[in-house]
Amino acid sequence: MLKDFNATVFVAAPQIEVWRSLVDWKSQGEWMALTRVTASDNGADDSGVGTTIDAFTGIGVLGILDRMKVTDWEPPTFCRVDHYGKIIRGIGEFRLTEVAGGTRFDWYEEIKAPKLVLLLIKPFILITVKLSLRKFARSFK
Repeated sequence: MLKDFNATVFVAAPQIEVWRSLVDWKSQGEWMALTRVTASDNGADDSGVGTTIDAFTGIGVLGILDRMKVTDWEPPTFCRVDHYGKIIRGIGEFRLTEVAGGTRFDWYEEIKAPKLVLLLIKPFILITVKLSLRKFARSFK
């Protein structure tokens, strides 16, 4: 199990603006490395508890499908999803906090998957999430 995986980035934008961009699920593929996203909603005004999200991370047909469902929704500060796919299970959370000059974006994951899968994806997760969050933050400049 990959426990307590955290990443934090500062975003030079107001919290509500960061929230709206972050929960535009379908656009996450623009900043999340090697990921294509589909969702059952149309963004911040349509999303909430019960929204389902499918994120395929990989190249071509080689990759992992991460299926998620929003279980906690507290705009514009907090969202929790349950990962319920065949391979990836666990929880994911993000929290936005207003700070001087912008927003602090904290990302947390607890992933349960077969040991071999975790061994293969852990380094990828650690690197790509941090790089992806930095890319997201830069999109506001």
